[in-house]
Amino acid sequence: MKLVEVIQPAPEVIRLFLEPDLQAEDFGFALLHSLGQEKAGNFGKVNAYLESSLGDSYRTLEDVGNFQLLLERSARGGFDWRVEAEYADLKAKAQNTLVDLHRSKIRLNDLKVALCRFIIAYESPSKTTARVYNSVEEWMDAAALAEMRLTRSMPPDGDRNLQRLLALFMTFRSIVCSYDGPAICIRQIENALASLDAIYEKIRLEMEVLKATRKLVETRQELSTAKNNLTSLQNQLQEKMTKEEQLARLMALQDNSSLPQIVIIGLCLVILSGLLGYFLMSKTDGGKGAGGEILSRNSCREIDRQLQQSPRYKSQVLIFRKFARDIYFRANAMTCEKLHRLDSVQIASLAGLLAADYEAGNQAVASYGGNRVLQVKDVGINKLVVKLSNRTSEDLQYKVKVLEIATLMRAILDPGKSGLEEDLLIVDLAVPAAAS
Repeated sequence: MKLVEVIQPAPEVIRLFLEPDLQAEDFGFALLHSLGQEKAGNFGKVNAYLESSLGDSYRTLEDVGNFQLLLERSARGGFDWRVEAEYADLKAKAQNTLVDLHRSKIRLNDLKVALCRFIIAYESPSKTTARVYNSVEEWMDAAALAEMRLTRSMPPDGDRNLQRLLALFMTFRSIVCSYDGPAICIRQIENALASLDAIYEKIRLEMEVLKATRKLVETRQELSTAKNNLTSLQNQLQEKMTKEEQLARLMALQDNSSLPQIVIIGLCLVILSGLLGYFLMSKTDGGKGAGGEILSRNSCREIDRQLQQSPRYKSQVLIFRKFARDIYFRANAMTCEKLHRLDSVQIASLAGLLAADYEAGNQAVASYGGNRVLQVKDVGINKLVVKLSNRTSEDLQYKVKVLEIATLMRAILDPGKSGLEEDLLIVDLAVPAAAS
């Protein structure tokens, strides 16, 4: 198969020689223009022949661009996971096209080397062994030098057909050696695939984040439901413990054989309590706290008296010692009264709660001598509201410990609604009184 077909001069070139009215400078300019058009036509034909093998590559580039636009529209209007299969098919098609382009590039390089080797061998036929070059670029440089030497050494009165054939061959070789279509398509497809992969990965990550956010919202709802169930279970357990304590007291009264003595002692205690209450009520300020509640303990009344004498007494840290437990608290008569109303289990649980709160962190807050100082809110005589120095939502083990202690104290955990509010433990002091 002939790669180059020698064509006849165009009729336009022949007409120039037959036109008598053309001046010398016009004739030269028109002749140069016609020969340029002829050479450009030859370049166009050879380029069209070389680019005919790249049609699939251009279609692949067009498909990649269209799919990239589809991905961008899908990202704005909601990602459709059905395009994942199209993405895989398009990548496979692009990879196959790249393989074909690399093969075309190898074949084109072989053709360039063959053309350069021919012109080099023709220019110096006396050399028995041709030099072996390492790359296509070296072959093309050597062929260009050989063409220059061949042009200078060719006699002007030589064979015109041979000169024309060599000129056409050199033109064809220059076109083929300057053509790098497969390499350009390879770079374009690789860049398009890189851009497509980046957009697809970005959209996929955004969808994963959206799914994770939805999962987090669902998990929060489930945790809220579990919290409500735990609160309900805690209330049920508290009611059950109250009933069991009442039943134990009734059984103890039935089993005791000295019931009349207990009744007599109880009546005496009631009479003494009445007399003492009358004596205390007779005083105007001796038996009332700052909020008007009755103080039944001498120690609490003493604290109230000290506070009335000196307001700076509030900064004093006192020790409440009962049932072999020590509880540190700020000087407050109502806090003292509420601590006296706690039973042994509640006192032990409260001491354990303060120790756990101190170990959980924030040791510099409300501490004295390596112990946590009790912090409370004054909300009435029948409510002991304990403020925690640590957030239960930040440590799961600490939260479980607090819930266990709250169950023993027959209390309710009230976590802060925002980051500025403390977690509270609310003890209803009216429940044991009603049970007794």
